Amino acid sequence: MENKIKQLLKKYKSVEIPSELNNIVKETIEMASIERNKKRSNRKKVGVVAATVAISTGMLFAGVNLNKTFAQNVGDVPVIGKIAKLFTFRNYKFYTGTLNGDIEIPAVDKLKDENSKKSINDEINKRVQEKIKEAKENAEEYKKAFLETGGKEEDFQPLDVKVGYELKCSNEKILSFIVYEYQSLASAYSEIYYYNIDLKNDKMITLKDMLGKDYKDICNKIIRKQIEERKKNPNNIFFDGESGFNGIKDKQKFYINKDGKVVIVFDKYEIAPGYMGSPEFVIDTLNEQK
Repeated sequence: MENKIKQLLKKYKSVEIPSELNNIVKETIEMASIERNKKRSNRKKVGVVAATVAISTGMLFAGVNLNKTFAQNVGDVPVIGKIAKLFTFRNYKFYTGTLNGDIEIPAVDKLKDENSKKSINDEINKRVQEKIKEAKENAEEYKKAFLETGGKEEDFQPLDVKVGYELKCSNEKILSFIVYEYQSLASAYSEIYYYNIDLKNDKMITLKDMLGKDYKDICNKIIRKQIEERKKNPNNIFFDGESGFNGIKDKQKFYINKDGKVVIVFDKYEIAPGYMGSPEFVIDTLNEQK
């Protein structure tokens, strides 16, 4: 009996576990831990299913082929709730000596068209990686300039880069969210990317889709009216003339709020002083008609 046990133990130890699977399991455990912490602070977040979805959808980035049995088992795990269409694909921190990174990368799931899903997720991941690379280069250049102008190594303070996302609208028809990136250089700046997805047709939503062919006139009229209303408060200042609001752009930034309404967004300093932040205007056509 003892010899038989030893033989079985030897056979068990000889089974080779694919490194890809090992990496996926580790990442899944880490993501599950992160999502459990989020759940404690905000139980309304959809992130409780992130670990499960990450195994299946994460293949978009990893390109790993698992064995048939494992893949079938993952496919049998239910996804909780119909609104679980946006989740944290990866969440990590890093330190290079010149840069502190706090990164949270989202991904979309449950689109009917797998190609559309892959395209969106690949674009998000590519943008994030480009911004992280840019931040690392900026931090190195900043430190070099700091030392060359008389700064001391011990006095150098590492810069920060933060990437995150925010869900704006999620229902049966629309998924709208933003992905933001912040760098704390000498003059801190941020960049925001907007994703508005038509879940019925698996395509990006345009202002024309939401407001019709006259969308520019509709938006311009409402924005001008709101600017005049806000100017009644002496603390609100908007630029005039060529520096002020002169109509929305062809590729205007916008998102869709939880009420299903378009929200036009302008960059900081675009139409108002920096202390005004990034001005937003809700395009409520129903109230406009009253």
